[in-house]
Amino acid sequence: MRRLHVLAFGLAAALGGTGLATRAAAATHVLTYNVEHPAYGTIGTYTNAISENQSLTRVRTALHVAIKAIGIPLYHQDATREERWQRRRLVGFQSSTDDNGTEISVTGQAEGDRFVIHSSSNGVLTAPAQVYPSNPWSPFLLHSGTVMSTKTGRLVPTVVTDMGEVDVTLDGRAMRVHQWFIDDEKHQVVWVDGRGVIVGFETQEKGQTIAFVLKSEADEDGPIAQLPEQ
Repeated sequence: MRRLHVLAFGLAAALGGTGLATRAAAATHVLTYNVEHPAYGTIGTYTNAISENQSLTRVRTALHVAIKAIGIPLYHQDATREERWQRRRLVGFQSSTDDNGTEISVTGQAEGDRFVIHSSSNGVLTAPAQVYPSNPWSPFLLHSGTVMSTKTGRLVPTVVTDMGEVDVTLDGRAMRVHQWFIDDEKHQVVWVDGRGVIVGFETQEKGQTIAFVLKSEADEDGPIAQLPEQ
């Protein structure tokens, strides 16, 4: 995994909106991340495709991870997920995951003042209306007390701490970002740039720190936008 250097230097201005308003209007904005493992390096990709239409937003996620040693497959995970939002409320969710040969499916639907989840591994779960999935595609997701696992549908209480602005180096790029710490079972860290874009995040998996580092942005039917120089 590429080393992530962090140096705190003060408090940041408040983040607003979904982070997409400062860009030219586009039907779908695609964020592609490399998945970095501390021992095996780059092991896959993670993509969020965000489509907005007035008050409705659809987020499609694709995860492809494979670990090999001397050409021998050790582990793989492939997933497709879709979130449907009305303003800032999650109104629909579905996912399908192949976790090293184990198939897991999750669906969820807003019902009145709750969000009802059907999980092949956890049964039926009832979450508060403002539950957020564990997919950091926008800064407003960093303000929830309950997170739903996009993989299993499991509900996890969280405490989010605003760490202020920091200097980081992600994939060899020095940049100034806003840092958030999500205290849940995976102890996640999220970095947001001045445009409101999630440029990187870390999560704990089985005692290992896995990093997701933004490599490119693209508008569908438009040119690829490389990360700005800092």
